Amino acid sequence: MHDTATRSAVSDALVSFATAPLADPRSRAVAAAGHAISHARAIADAAGDTGREIAALLRSQGSVSTDARVRAWVVGAVLATRTPPSTAIPVLAAVIAASERFKASADEIAAAAAVGIEAAARVLAALDSEEFRARWNVSSAVGVIGASLAVSRLLKLDETRTRHALGIAATQAAGLARNATEPMQAIETGKAAADGLEASLMAKHGFTSAAASIDGRRGLAALMAYGFDPAAITAGLGTHWLWTH
Repeated sequence: MHDTATRSAVSDALVSFATAPLADPRSRAVAAAGHAISHARAIADAAGDTGREIAALLRSQGSVSTDARVRAWVVGAVLATRTPPSTAIPVLAAVIAASERFKASADEIAAAAAVGIEAAARVLAALDSEEFRARWNVSSAVGVIGASLAVSRLLKLDETRTRHALGIAATQAAGLARNATEPMQAIETGKAAADGLEASLMAKHGFTSAAASIDGRRGLAALMAYGFDPAAITAGLGTHWLWTH
């Protein structure tokens, strides 16, 4: 029997967070996100051969070098090779790629990154356990959620389309913990950035998804996690920033 839920408190909270004005657009979290974007750009710009090799690999599979999805994938993979593992990496990479393609102000870019990083941190807090980390590449499996919400904010998607983007991203959640010491780990993390960006673009152009994509009967939590605490996502979202504490 398919999940027929038409509402989800978790999805509602994440979607509202991604689409509504921030309570404090000059908060420490937004400022920190702006600095993180600048730092990530500097790392990506200095990547040299690493970035070119990843881009060449993607082009060999038919991708176009000017595609925003390819840019997100390359930046995400580069960051994953040069910074500690984090669910923020796909968010930063997706926001960088999207902001280059779809013009946005520095304040809008920082706010989108802050929202995406916070959303990913809260989803991880709701799913986290030793068993979850033993099986999944946390950076990619959770980061794709934050990436989609961040790009949806940059694209100024409405609540309905943002909810669909969230569901499309949840469908793409993947990455194996087994690859932690392999080059594939960076590829998985970069792909999460690309998938998050693509989820928002698909939603923008009319693709739909189930409403309860995170907490539904056959949603992300039910299929990938060993416990789920929805309050870790919803409590204080928008007023208390988890990732800066």
